[in-house]
This record gives sequence, C-alpha cells and structure tokens, in this order.
Amino acid sequence: MSVKKIVTILVIGFVVFFVVNSPKDAADVVKSTQHILAHGFTSVSEFIKNL
Repeated sequence: MSVKKIVTILVIGFVVFFVVNSPKDAADVVKSTQHILAHGFTSVSEFIKNL
C-alpha cells in the first residue's frame, strides 16, 4: 500500500470521526471555510477589476 493511499484513508477516517462525534463543530468548520473562500474570491475579483 502506498503512503498516499494510507494518508488518504487516515484523512477520510478523521473527517468521518469528526462529523460523527461533533456534527455542530463540523458544520461550523464548513461554514467558516465557505466564508473564507467567498471572501478570497471577492478579493481576487476586486483586484482584477481594478487592474
């Protein structure tokens, strides 16, 4: 088994464990990530518009 496959399985296992044990916290992480990405895209869009 390759290292990449093992790491992928461990990450997926951690995500499932986190969602099962703390669904509210997991939802907060997703909302925060969504907010950060939206703000980032808005900032890049504003930068390109001002070029």
